[in-house]
Amino acid sequence: MDVRAWLHGLGLGQYAEAFEANHIDGSMLSDLTADDLRELGVTSLGHRKRLLEAAATVEVDVQEPAAAAPERRQVAVLFADLCGFTTLSTSVDAEELRRIAGRFLACADEIVVARGGTVDKHIGDATMAIFGAPIAYEDDALRAVAAADDLQHAMATLSAELGRELATHVGIALGDVVAGEVGGE
Repeated sequence: MDVRAWLHGLGLGQYAEAFEANHIDGSMLSDLTADDLRELGVTSLGHRKRLLEAAATVEVDVQEPAAAAPERRQVAVLFADLCGFTTLSTSVDAEELRRIAGRFLACADEIVVARGGTVDKHIGDATMAIFGAPIAYEDDALRAVAAADDLQHAMATLSAELGRELATHVGIALGDVVAGEVGGE
């Protein structure tokens, strides 16, 4: 289970790094306590309650399946980043820049996950997501396009929330890949 994506899906992505730094994986979520969450830095009572409630419903197979053999698949890869981020980085302080980028990435990740994609990585202010691996649907390309459209429409709300006009570049690449582990887990 991708704990980072799970946290972003709950709107609590700000805790993802703490969970990763403390090696909290999906198999441990249902065993978390309020004290554990405090130790992870979750100071908000509301956030602790939301996390504990959501964690109680997580069903994870403790026995991780063996890695699947590599296979050829058609995927759609979505890339999204903020327009003018480099210029923005010279006009706001580091904390504000981190807040803006973090909120954008959380928004993008929530949309990707809601559309059935998988967040692969973040690079600066950019997110890279895959539709078609590890989970494939017949309409992965359409899901990627719908996610791109959702993200474009979400920018007005995000701009209002952050008090500055924001826009995003979104690109989608389609093609065959060999899906599977490379180099190690």
